Amino acid sequence: MDTTKVTLILDGEQHEFEMDKNDVVLDIALSEGIDAPYSCQGGICLTCMGKIKSGKAKMIDNQLLSDEEIEDGCILTCQAVPESSTLIIDYDDV
Repeated sequence: MDTTKVTLILDGEQHEFEMDKNDVVLDIALSEGIDAPYSCQGGICLTCMGKIKSGKAKMIDNQLLSDEEIEDGCILTCQAVPESSTLIIDYDDV
């Protein structure tokens, strides 16, 4: 199984977990008991937006973020699937 070690920074705290690269970051964070921000889970409200600090991820669907925001590291975690062995996303830096 191809997995990613994910670190989420939320309210100044780091939360770490491992996940399959085919799964969505927000879904696994919530299943791990992390109180990550979200609302619609459909990629249309921006509530779950974070900033990639290290690693790579792609969005299944993106209807809101501009190319510039994506280049700056912004990602909607409800649409994010990892593409690297480690991934750090900061919710506090958006």
